Amino acid sequence: MDIQITKASSDQDLQGIIDLQYKNLRKNLTQEEMLANGFVTLEYNMEFLKVMPAGNHHIVAKNGDEIVGYVLLMDRSKNHLMTAGAGIFPIFHELEYKRKKMKEYNYVSVGQVCVDRNYAGRGLLTKMYNFYREAYKDQYDLAMTDVSYLNHRSLKAHLKTGFQVLLRFDEPDAGEPWDIVIWDWMG
Repeated sequence: MDIQITKASSDQDLQGIIDLQYKNLRKNLTQEEMLANGFVTLEYNMEFLKVMPAGNHHIVAKNGDEIVGYVLLMDRSKNHLMTAGAGIFPIFHELEYKRKKMKEYNYVSVGQVCVDRNYAGRGLLTKMYNFYREAYKDQYDLAMTDVSYLNHRSLKAHLKTGFQVLLRFDEPDAGEPWDIVIWDWMG
Protein backbone atom coordinates (compact mmCIF):
# COMPACT_ATOMS: atom_id res chain seq x y z
CA MET A 1 0.00 0.00 0.00
CA ASP A 2 1.47 3.32 -1.12
CA ILE A 3 -0.05 6.22 0.83
CA GLN A 4 0.54 9.64 -0.68
CA ILE A 5 0.54 12.80 1.45
CA THR A 6 -0.46 15.81 -0.63
CA LYS A 7 -2.56 18.95 -0.78
CA ALA A 8 -6.27 18.44 -1.43
CA SER A 9 -6.72 19.59 -5.00
CA SER A 10 -10.19 18.62 -6.17
CA ASP A 11 -13.82 18.40 -5.16
CA GLN A 12 -13.31 14.63 -5.05
CA ASP A 13 -10.63 15.13 -2.37
CA LEU A 14 -12.93 17.44 -0.40
CA GLN A 15 -15.77 14.92 -0.66
CA GLY A 16 -13.38 12.26 0.65
CA ILE A 17 -12.67 14.51 3.64
CA ILE A 18 -16.41 14.89 4.28
CA ASP A 19 -16.96 11.13 4.00
CA LEU A 20 -14.15 10.32 6.44
CA GLN A 21 -15.29 13.08 8.77
CA TYR A 22 -18.85 11.70 8.82
CA LYS A 23 -17.62 8.22 9.78
CA ASN A 24 -15.70 9.70 12.72
CA LEU A 25 -18.12 12.32 14.03
CA ARG A 26 -18.63 12.04 17.75
CA LYS A 27 -22.40 11.91 17.26
CA ASN A 28 -22.05 8.82 15.02
CA LEU A 29 -19.82 6.76 17.35
CA THR A 30 -20.30 4.72 20.48
CA GLN A 31 -18.37 5.56 23.65
CA GLU A 32 -16.18 2.50 23.06
CA GLU A 33 -15.37 3.58 19.49
CA MET A 34 -14.46 7.08 20.66
CA LEU A 35 -12.14 5.75 23.37
CA ALA A 36 -10.47 3.29 21.00
CA ASN A 37 -10.16 5.45 17.90
CA GLY A 38 -10.73 9.09 18.83
CA PHE A 39 -13.36 11.29 17.21
CA VAL A 40 -14.05 14.59 15.46
CA THR A 41 -16.55 17.08 16.78
CA LEU A 42 -17.40 19.67 14.13
CA GLU A 43 -19.11 18.85 10.85
CA TYR A 44 -17.95 20.87 7.86
CA ASN A 45 -19.69 21.05 4.49
CA MET A 46 -18.20 21.38 1.01
CA GLU A 47 -18.74 25.14 0.83
CA PHE A 48 -16.87 25.77 4.09
CA LEU A 49 -14.07 23.33 3.22
CA LYS A 50 -13.48 25.42 0.09
CA VAL A 51 -13.26 28.81 1.85
CA MET A 52 -11.62 27.96 5.18
CA PRO A 53 -8.04 27.67 3.84
CA ALA A 54 -8.22 31.13 2.21
CA GLY A 55 -6.46 30.17 -1.01
CA ASN A 56 -4.27 27.49 0.59
CA HIS A 57 -5.04 23.76 0.71
CA HIS A 58 -5.92 21.13 3.25
CA ILE A 59 -3.49 18.22 3.60
CA VAL A 60 -4.69 14.71 2.83
CA ALA A 61 -3.38 11.15 2.97
CA LYS A 62 -4.55 9.15 -0.03
CA ASN A 63 -4.52 5.46 -0.83
CA GLY A 64 -5.19 5.66 -4.55
CA ASP A 65 -8.21 7.96 -4.79
CA GLU A 66 -9.42 7.19 -1.25
CA ILE A 67 -8.88 9.82 1.45
CA VAL A 68 -7.60 7.95 4.51
CA GLY A 69 -6.55 10.98 6.55
CA TYR A 70 -6.65 14.75 6.59
CA VAL A 71 -5.40 17.87 8.34
CA LEU A 72 -7.62 20.87 7.65
CA LEU A 73 -6.14 24.33 7.29
CA MET A 74 -8.16 27.28 8.53
CA ASP A 75 -6.65 30.68 7.88
CA ARG A 76 -7.57 33.03 10.71
CA SER A 77 -9.03 35.47 8.17
CA LYS A 78 -11.93 33.00 7.93
CA ASN A 79 -12.55 32.62 11.68
CA HIS A 80 -15.57 34.91 11.46
CA LEU A 81 -17.30 32.36 9.22
CA MET A 82 -17.36 29.72 11.95
CA THR A 83 -20.59 29.00 13.71
CA ALA A 84 -20.02 25.99 15.99
CA GLY A 85 -16.62 26.04 17.64
CA ALA A 86 -16.04 29.79 17.20
CA GLY A 87 -15.85 30.33 20.95
CA ILE A 88 -12.20 29.27 20.91
CA PHE A 89 -10.92 32.31 19.04
CA PRO A 90 -11.54 35.10 21.59
CA ILE A 91 -9.96 32.92 24.27
CA PHE A 92 -7.03 32.01 22.10
CA HIS A 93 -6.24 35.54 20.93
CA GLU A 94 -5.69 36.73 24.52
CA LEU A 95 -3.35 33.93 25.60
CA GLU A 96 0.34 34.67 25.88
CA TYR A 97 3.16 32.73 24.31
CA LYS A 98 6.76 33.91 24.67
CA ARG A 99 5.56 37.21 26.19
CA LYS A 100 3.30 38.10 23.26
CA LYS A 101 -0.44 37.77 22.87
CA MET A 102 -1.38 35.04 20.43
CA LYS A 103 -3.23 37.58 18.29
CA GLU A 104 0.18 39.18 17.57
CA TYR A 105 1.42 36.00 15.87
CA ASN A 106 0.63 35.00 12.33
CA TYR A 107 -0.80 31.59 13.14
CA VAL A 108 -2.80 29.04 11.25
CA SER A 109 -5.67 27.17 12.86
CA VAL A 110 -5.81 23.44 12.40
CA GLY A 111 -9.46 23.06 11.49
CA GLN A 112 -9.60 19.34 12.28
CA VAL A 113 -7.56 16.16 11.85
CA CYS A 114 -8.65 12.61 11.19
CA VAL A 115 -7.09 9.28 10.23
CA ASP A 116 -9.23 6.37 9.06
CA ARG A 117 -9.23 3.74 11.82
CA ASN A 118 -8.01 1.12 9.31
CA TYR A 119 -4.84 3.20 8.84
CA ALA A 120 -4.26 4.15 12.48
CA GLY A 121 -0.94 3.41 14.13
CA ARG A 122 1.11 3.96 10.94
CA GLY A 123 2.31 7.47 11.71
CA LEU A 124 0.01 9.10 9.15
CA LEU A 125 -0.94 12.03 11.36
CA THR A 126 2.71 12.89 11.99
CA LYS A 127 3.49 12.55 8.27
CA MET A 128 0.55 14.80 7.34
CA TYR A 129 1.52 17.36 9.99
CA ASN A 130 5.13 17.39 8.79
CA PHE A 131 3.90 17.98 5.23
CA TYR A 132 1.59 20.72 6.56
CA ARG A 133 4.48 22.43 8.32
CA GLU A 134 6.80 22.21 5.31
CA ALA A 135 4.08 23.59 3.03
CA TYR A 136 3.17 26.55 5.26
CA LYS A 137 6.07 27.34 7.62
CA ASP A 138 7.14 30.32 5.50
CA GLN A 139 3.61 31.71 5.67
CA TYR A 140 2.77 31.16 9.36
CA ASP A 141 4.67 31.42 12.68
CA LEU A 142 2.87 28.55 14.34
CA ALA A 143 -0.09 26.22 14.19
CA MET A 144 -2.79 26.06 16.84
CA THR A 145 -5.78 23.92 17.55
CA ASP A 146 -7.84 22.70 20.45
CA VAL A 147 -8.36 19.07 21.35
CA SER A 148 -11.08 17.65 23.54
CA TYR A 149 -9.62 16.49 26.83
CA LEU A 150 -11.79 13.39 26.35
CA ASN A 151 -10.00 12.59 23.07
CA HIS A 152 -6.85 11.09 24.61
CA ARG A 153 -5.73 9.47 21.36
CA SER A 154 -5.76 12.79 19.50
CA LEU A 155 -4.00 14.71 22.27
CA LYS A 156 -1.26 12.07 22.47
CA ALA A 157 -0.76 12.21 18.68
CA HIS A 158 -0.55 16.02 18.72
CA LEU A 159 2.05 16.00 21.49
CA LYS A 160 4.07 13.35 19.65
CA THR A 161 4.06 15.53 16.52
CA GLY A 162 5.49 18.55 18.32
CA PHE A 163 2.52 20.44 19.73
CA GLN A 164 2.57 21.61 23.33
CA VAL A 165 -0.37 22.32 25.62
CA LEU A 166 -0.75 26.04 26.18
CA LEU A 167 -3.94 25.91 28.26
CA ARG A 168 -6.68 23.56 29.44
CA PHE A 169 -10.03 25.35 29.56
CA ASP A 170 -13.77 24.76 29.54
CA GLU A 171 -14.73 25.18 25.88
CA PRO A 172 -17.75 27.50 25.77
CA ASP A 173 -19.40 25.77 22.81
CA ALA A 174 -18.81 22.22 24.06
CA GLY A 175 -19.31 22.51 27.82
CA GLU A 176 -16.31 20.28 28.57
CA PRO A 177 -12.54 20.67 29.04
CA TRP A 178 -10.34 21.12 25.98
CA ASP A 179 -6.63 21.69 25.55
CA ILE A 180 -5.32 24.51 23.40
CA VAL A 181 -2.18 23.20 21.72
CA ILE A 182 0.37 25.04 19.63
CA TRP A 183 3.24 24.00 17.38
CA ASP A 184 5.93 26.66 17.15
CA TRP A 185 7.35 26.85 13.60
CA MET A 186 9.65 29.82 14.26
CA GLY A 187 12.59 27.87 15.69
